[in-house]
Amino acid sequence: MSILIATLWKDVDMFHLIKVQGESMSPSLCSGDFVFTSRWYKKLNTGHLVVVDHALYGYIVKKILHIAPDGQLWLGGESNKSLQSERIGWVSSRRVVGKVIGRICAP
Repeated sequence: MSILIATLWKDVDMFHLIKVQGESMSPSLCSGDFVFTSRWYKKLNTGHLVVVDHALYGYIVKKILHIAPDGQLWLGGESNKSLQSERIGWVSSRRVVGKVIGRICAP
């Protein structure tokens, strides 16, 4: 099992620069890429990439696949190496570290 783990590299209040580890979000994100995240967003929507602090898996980067009426998020990866959504389970939007707003590709 391969999961995508994001490491918090630098924290500047509302913005984070996070290094991606693993291939579960490939081809959108590759291991070694950096993503900028922001907590400064009005609303999360299906398809947004987010970093969450998961109670079991720690920091993970995933795509929002579904949003329940109560705001819970159903997340998933983009490759077959990704942790299955059923294992992640519903995640509270309060656990979102930030929405991905940019990417720096690994060399």
